[in-house]
Order: sequence, then structure tokens, then C-alpha cells
Amino acid sequence: MSNISTDKIKELREKSGAGMMDCKNALLENNGDLEKSISWLRKKGISNAEKKSTRIASEGLIGIISNKNNILLIEINTETDFVSKNNDFQTFFKTVLDIGIAREYDLPGLLLENYNNVENIGEALQNLIAKIGENIVIRRLEYLSKDSDEYEFGFYLHNKINNNLGKMGCITKIYSSKRNSNISDLANKICMHITAFKPLAIDENGISKDKIDNEKEIYITQLKDSGKPANIIEKIVEGKIKKYFSEVTLLNQPWVMDPSVNVAKVIEDFNVKNTTDVKIDDFKLFVLGEGIEVEEKNFSEEVASQIKNTT
Repeated sequence: MSNISTDKIKELREKSGAGMMDCKNALLENNGDLEKSISWLRKKGISNAEKKSTRIASEGLIGIISNKNNILLIEINTETDFVSKNNDFQTFFKTVLDIGIAREYDLPGLLLENYNNVENIGEALQNLIAKIGENIVIRRLEYLSKDSDEYEFGFYLHNKINNNLGKMGCITKIYSSKRNSNISDLANKICMHITAFKPLAIDENGISKDKIDNEKEIYITQLKDSGKPANIIEKIVEGKIKKYFSEVTLLNQPWVMDPSVNVAKVIEDFNVKNTTDVKIDDFKLFVLGEGIEVEEKNFSEEVASQIKNTT
């Protein structure tokens, strides 16, 4: 049987959880017989990809790629760190980066984009899950874009395994109306600082009023039983808020390479020295697995889980 209908491939995929091409090959090998095709897939170890997709994936890699107008940051998660070293996974990630930088996508749109003229990225992902045997998730992506030469991109990858992939990644967009060859180096160093200190915003204006009010309320509650006069408490709270800004806003943080000055001072000195007017326009930071709740297991539970997944 040389022709297999799309509906039959879809039915086998729904029953087995395997990727589209694996389902097509299974049906071709078994003359379109669904049950024999399912057995064939199981023997090949490439069924039940869909079941794997329910398992928590908090490992993996962060990827960065750029072109003249855009820089892209992507996180793809796996269940274990071993898969991040897998050549098939890294090849898939690099291909997704190459596709993703062609234009700006949202995540659903990226998954529907053509992968290899046979399947889209989402289908290729399912095939990779089936082949490797672990859940893999394209979790999130962020772009920074520029529409003029007055902007410069910076990037930094921490614990990188090659020029595009690592465990933490930061991208930034720097403005300067005057060009200087040192701006790119400064932008990369700012990304390194952001990765180390993880600011919430560039400056105070980037912190919501609700968050500031909440911090003030916490400090006031802590001090209400101190016996200090209200005007003294107000001054103490102002001091605490100033300290809070120095911890969570980029420009007010102590510079990672010289804590005696803050980031704003570093940029000011750079501008004087290089006759530039550098300003940080935006940044994005991904820390691998950040925000994913991982179920803690003891060793015996982990072994039992692995045995169960192989049966």
C-alpha cells in the first residue's frame, strides 16, 4: 500500500501519540492496519509521545539568535539535563532558532511554521519527543527589535554549550544617537550584569505603583509596634524603598564588575569617555526552568517511576 490517507495517519497519531512521519511509516510498513501499526511503533519505542507530554519538563536550554533587525530569546524545556546534551535536541533547537528569527512570531504561530517541508515545528517536536522518550516543551520566546541604526543589541548566555545555547540568557537593546565600537561590548556586559542580579525593571518607573505600595505596607507593618513616631516611620520607610529600588532596578544596582558604583554611573562614565548618549531601552532575561514547580521525589520513588515508564 503506497498511499495512506491523512485521516488514517491522524487516527493512528491520536491512538499512539507518535509523530506524523512515524505514523505514516508505520502504516506503510503494515499495509494500513492500525493495530499492527501501533504494535510496530511500540516495538520501535516511538509511541505514547502524547503521554510523555504530561510529564514536567524543567531542564533544557535557553537559545539566542539575532539578525540586523531582531534578536530572539527562546526557552525549550526537557525532563532531564541529559537531553540538553543530545545532538538531536540541539539540532532541533538550532533549527527552531533559525526559523524563529526570520520574523516575529508568537508561540502558537511558531509551532505552525514549516520545519522541513514535510511537517511543521509542532509536528517535528512530537516526533522528537517520541524519538528521545522525554517530554519536550517550547515554553516561551521574546523578541527585541530595532528600526534604526541608533540601536544596538547585546546578549549573554550563562553556562553555554555553544554560541547559541546555554542555561540562562539575556538580551538587551541599547540606544545611542552616536555610533561607537565600544557600545556593543558595553551592551554585552550589561546583559551579564542582568543575568547575575536579575533586576525587575530598568528604573523606578518600571515598577508598578501596586508593587511599591505593597512594599511600603510591609515595612509599615513591620515598624508599627516599634514605638517610633509616625514621621520617623515615614522616613525609615522611604529609606527602605530606596534600598528596594537599589536591589530590583537595573540602573540603581551596584555594577557587577565594580560594586562601588551603580549601573547608572557606569553608563554615565561611558558616555563621557566615548562622547555618546547611551541609554538602556529594554531587556529580557530567561532563567532555565524559572517558575516551574518541580515535584520532589526521593530516590526510591524516582527508580519506581523510571521502571513504570519503561513498562
